[in-house]
Parts: sequence; structure tokens; C-alpha cells
Amino acid sequence: MNLSKITYLQTLIQKKQMILYFLLYLISYFGLGSYFVSLSPYFIERFQEQAKYLFFAGQVGYPIGYFFTGWLSDKTKKLRLWGWIFAALLVPSQYLLFLPSLDFEVVLFFSFLVRFLFAALIQITQIATLETLSYKGFSISRAGGTFGFFLMQITMFLLESFVFLPTNLQTSQTSRGGQIGAWLHILTFVLILITLPENRKSNNPYYFKEVFYITFRYQYWIFFVLSFFYYFSYQMIDFYLGAYFYQLGGMKFVYGGWILGVILEIPFFPLTQRLIYRYGLNFLFLISLFSGIIRFLLLLLHNTYYGGNWILFSQLLHGIHFTGYMAGVIYFFHKKYPEEYNGTAFGLFMVASLSMGAIVGNFTYGFLLSHFDYSTLFLLSLLNHGLLFLIFLFNKQIDKE
Repeated sequence: MNLSKITYLQTLIQKKQMILYFLLYLISYFGLGSYFVSLSPYFIERFQEQAKYLFFAGQVGYPIGYFFTGWLSDKTKKLRLWGWIFAALLVPSQYLLFLPSLDFEVVLFFSFLVRFLFAALIQITQIATLETLSYKGFSISRAGGTFGFFLMQITMFLLESFVFLPTNLQTSQTSRGGQIGAWLHILTFVLILITLPENRKSNNPYYFKEVFYITFRYQYWIFFVLSFFYYFSYQMIDFYLGAYFYQLGGMKFVYGGWILGVILEIPFFPLTQRLIYRYGLNFLFLISLFSGIIRFLLLLLHNTYYGGNWILFSQLLHGIHFTGYMAGVIYFFHKKYPEEYNGTAFGLFMVASLSMGAIVGNFTYGFLLSHFDYSTLFLLSLLNHGLLFLIFLFNKQIDKE
């Protein structure tokens, strides 16, 4: 067989793998999309001030899921086994989380468990995609997740508009999207068995302490600290914006907002690779932070001066605000750490920056919302993003080899 035929076959195999990973992300985020969008209205509507403790449980489970799975995969070199276990457990866990008859303590447990399983599933899928397809293939495949999230919002918007009957049971309205999406993880389970390789690509020996050595030797911990403050601010979007939209127009308003929220995210994720190679990794963080500044400014103006449904269109900025930073983080670890330590390093990052930032942000915003209105929350996020933008603007270390 000549070289051209071998290259052609390799290209066909990679395209097939990319399609399978695209479908895996699409289906998994189709189910998880209902979880994310329903969470804030459901928790706040049903449990009010206690909701912050439910958010906290999820924030604890999220980094533990990433860190534990990264370490587990790096250590055992297994992928498919852990993937199907996490996907199988997500089906009953997500459904029960949104069961309105459950007591607070039980919901607290499932809030932790679902977030843990979600993080574990995405971590194992992310490792497999990066090893199989590299960053270019990953960026295209991961766009399938955004497309799945987009389809879920359209589905739920249509169901809320034309199928579901109005009801006085508000918890039923806010929870049913999450329950419907839970069943889709059965398809996620099937696709994992088809798509994920059995073992990791690297067979190099694993030394846990090496991750800490690399992190402090090359001063990557500074990036962890900056990301702490980013995710501190981002809790406004993650846990409180849904409730704000729900107050404005019910669940249809929430789903409509997130339909707009992912429109730009679908084409932007594959574009991130080109932006990194052309302008550098730091550029991606800058445009993410700038989009966040404009986003929080519009929300502040809406709540303070100019009310109306126009605020839904501020969600268009989500595609750049969220995707830019998230894609930058993934590429940062893919580039800076050896392959055999990617999972552990990324998990450590999730604990040290995203988790701690999210936990502090959640309780800060929960406290402020119980004493002030949403304008105070929007202003705090705006100022924090503005400061981070200036720091990243003058930062020369992110793009340093």
C-alpha cells in the first residue's frame, strides 16, 4: 500500500472518529443542557434562601469529579470503563434531583452527585478527544456539545409554549426540563461504548507529585489565581441569571435566553484554534473578559434604568464570554503539561480555581441577593471582570513557551 492510500485511510478514520465524538458531545449536552438551565429557577423557586447550599453541594461535587477522574484516568490508563459508569449513573441521579417530592436533604445529596458525575463524564470525554483528535479535532467535536445544548433549549421552549398545560405548581414547571433530559443519558451511555478508546494513549509512568512540581516550577499557579476571580464572577451567570430571567417571563424566557446564548458559541468554539495560533492564547482570554464586561454592563443597565425584553439579546455574548475562557483553559493544560498529567493537572485547576472561586462567589452573591437587588450583583461582576481584563492585557506569561 503506497503512502497516499495510507494517508487517505488515516484521514477517513479521523473523520469517522470526529463525527462520533461530535455526536457524543451533542447527546450528552442535550441531556445536561436541561440540567443547567432548569437548576437555578428550580432551586431558587422551591428552596429560596436555602438554594445557595444546594449550589454549594454542586460546587463541591464539580471539582472533585474533575480531579478524581483525572487522577483515576492518569493512574489506571483507562477511559471507556469509567465513561460508561459515569453515564449510567447520571440517568437516575439527574431525574431524582428534579423530583419535586424529595426533601431538602435528599436534593442536597443529588445536587452533589449529579455535578460530580457531570464533571467526571466531561473530564473522561475531554481526555479521550484530545488524545484521539488533538486540539483541532477537539474544538470541532466539542462544538457538538454546544449544538446539543442549543437543541435542548429549542425543544423545551416549544414544549413550554405549545404542549405543557399551565399549572399553579411552579416547582413542576421548573423541574420538568431536567427530568426529561435525564433520560437522554441512556444514549450517552451507548455512544461512550462505541466512541471512547479502552485505554489512554500514553504509557509513561505516573508520579502524582510531578504535577505540583510543574505547577510551581513554571509559575502556572498564577493562572490558577486569576481564574479563581473569573469563576467567582461567573457564578452570576451559572446560578443566578436563570432566576433573574425567570422573574422576567417564566421558563419560556429562560429557554429563549439560552437559545440566544449558544448561537455564537456553536461557530466560535472551532474558531478558537485559529485565534490561538494567529494571535496567541492570551488573546482568547482577553476577548472572553471583554465580552463579559459588556454583558454585565447591559444587565446592570437593564435592572437599573432600561427594563424590557431586549435584555435577552445580551445572551448572544455568552458564546464568546464562556467559550473563550473555557477553550483557553483547555488549551492551556493541553499545551503546558505532559500528556500523562493532563487529567490530574486539569482536575487540580478545577479544585484550586473554579471550585474555590465558584464557592466563594456563590455565597457572596447569595448573601448580596438577600440584602440587595440584582444590580449589586451585576456591578460586582462587572468590576471584577474589568480588573481581570487589565491584568491579562499586561500579562506576558500566558503565551510564553
